[in-house]
Amino acid sequence: MQTAKRFFSLEGIDGSGKSTQIDMLISALEAEGFSVVRLREPGGAKISERIRELLLDPAFKGVMSDKAELLLYNAARAQVIKEIIQPALDAGKIVIADRFAWSTYAYQGFARGLGAGLVQSLTEITCGSCFPELTVVLDLTVEASRARTAKRGEAPDRLEQEKADFFERVRQGYLAAAREFPDCVAAIDADRTPEEVFADLYKLVKARL
Repeated sequence: MQTAKRFFSLEGIDGSGKSTQIDMLISALEAEGFSVVRLREPGGAKISERIRELLLDPAFKGVMSDKAELLLYNAARAQVIKEIIQPALDAGKIVIADRFAWSTYAYQGFARGLGAGLVQSLTEITCGSCFPELTVVLDLTVEASRARTAKRGEAPDRLEQEKADFFERVRQGYLAAAREFPDCVAAIDADRTPEEVFADLYKLVKARL
């Protein structure tokens, strides 16, 4: 896959600390004078946000087919690339995504069992050369993830309602990506203090700038 300079994404199962780490990363980069664009996936553009609503709606639990899910994620991604990511990169800005294509690799390829090959082929069509040069996986056990998310007190969305074994497959998908694509995927231990996690994250990102 062709990667785009200054395009970074953070991945991990729920509760791994992506939002906290992105906040810290953006603050550090902006303090150094970088212009940073932040987005979440699915979402970021109007069409992509509407697709997000469909994907996460609990009303579609057990109704949405796995292939429909796969295609909807890629449709949302294609739109946000065209509308937000590519223009930002062309303007010399840093783009940081809360999830991107490796989510599809882990969730649909591994956890849904659609296969890494199918997901990668579709990703190449969707992303072209607009693919993160570095993705950092915040690795956390499913048990720790559930303990953290339980503290939020929020109603789970369609995907969050999946069982523990589903999220274990997601985690293994992320770790497989880090093993098989070390040039653009790195996994770090997220079961530490935010400051300890950030030290490793920042070192990885700064090495690419």
